[in-house]
Order: sequence, then structure tokens, then C-alpha cells
Amino acid sequence: MRNKIVILFFILIASCQSFPSYEKYTPYEKVGFAELSINENIIHQNIVPGSQIRVTNLLNKKYIVLTVDKNSIFLKEREIIIPGKYFDLLELNTNLPIVKIETIKSNKTFKAEIAKIFEDEKKVTQNIETKNVDIVDLSKNKTSKDSNQKKIIIYYGDFTFKNTALDMVSLLKKEITNINPVIIQVNKKFRVKALSVSDINEFDIFIKKIVNTKFENYNINVE
Repeated sequence: MRNKIVILFFILIASCQSFPSYEKYTPYEKVGFAELSINENIIHQNIVPGSQIRVTNLLNKKYIVLTVDKNSIFLKEREIIIPGKYFDLLELNTNLPIVKIETIKSNKTFKAEIAKIFEDEKKVTQNIETKNVDIVDLSKNKTSKDSNQKKIIIYYGDFTFKNTALDMVSLLKKEITNINPVIIQVNKKFRVKALSVSDINEFDIFIKKIVNTKFENYNINVE
């Protein structure tokens, strides 16, 4: 009996203690197209203002960390709106400004990673002789070259069952002319590749074709 009283006492004490509340973190990751901002605001439709995000140019893998300034409703065909100075830093091609947006829970690890890379790079450069080395600036031509080498794929899925993917192919062919979707298997699931586009204008044309259909849950992949 005495042991039970002691146990109940400690349970009561524990229940009275205040435990810290942990904010639930929901990561966001999406591939889409960026648009130039008319001001200095970084705008996203869904990500909470004040959140840090990593914006990656998928054509050259350059990335920067930014903070979302505000939410606003804009064209759903665009993933984010950013000022021109960040377009320049990322060397985004205005004809194909394809980016990956990722929220960052904490930038401490990210800053440490950048610092480590910088220190390692510094060690390498200190140990290498730089005599008779020509440096060629390819930044002006790099984006156009990369955009020609990459394929921007619009796809649906991934579907668990092949029949569902086949149904999607049939629906796409029925609703959109001059399209030849194919099914590929990815990690035992099925993905419907609707078409590939070479620039943002082709993407917008496709979007206009599906605007009155139920095919809004598309994804974008860079290959």
C-alpha cells in the first residue's frame, strides 16, 4: 500500500511539471518556376512569412538562402516571386527559370556546412601554384547552354497501381491533342510523363490546355 502511495505521489509531481512545447515543423519542397518581383519582396503563396528557404537553380545547381517576406495569391503556374538581384545571383535563365524551393528548419547546420566548404576550399587554394593558369568566365553563356542540355518534364504520379497510371494516360490523350504520355516505373511505382518543355512559354501553353480539367496535381522534374 505504501509503495502505491509513493508511486502516485511521483506521478502527481510529474503531471504538475510544465514541459516545453515544440513547434511542429512541416517541411516544404517543390520544383517550379520563379518570377521576377516588381519590388524587393520575396513572395510565396503557402510558406509562412519569416521562414527561411533554400532556392536552387536546377540548371546550374547554384543556390541561395532567403527569407519569405509575405504571402500573396499569384499565378499558380509560378512557384515563387523573387527580386531581380536574386535572379542574377542564381544566374536564372528568364526563358527557363526552373527552381527548387526547400524550407529550412534551422540554418545553423547550413551555415556550418558553408563555412566548412569555404575553409576546405581555402586549404586547397593555398597548396596549389597558380602560375600560368587561365581563367575563363563562362557565366554569360552557362545558363543558355545548360537549359539546352536539360529536359523539363511535366509528370503525374507517382501511382501505386499501373492501372491508375494507364487511366491517367487515357484521360490526358482524351483531353489534350498532340500529346503522347508514357509510363515509367520509379521505385516500384508508376509515373506518367505527360510531356517535356524547353522553355516557360511551352509550359504556359500546356497549363492553359489543362486549366479547365482536373489535371492540376502535376509535378515537374529536371532530367
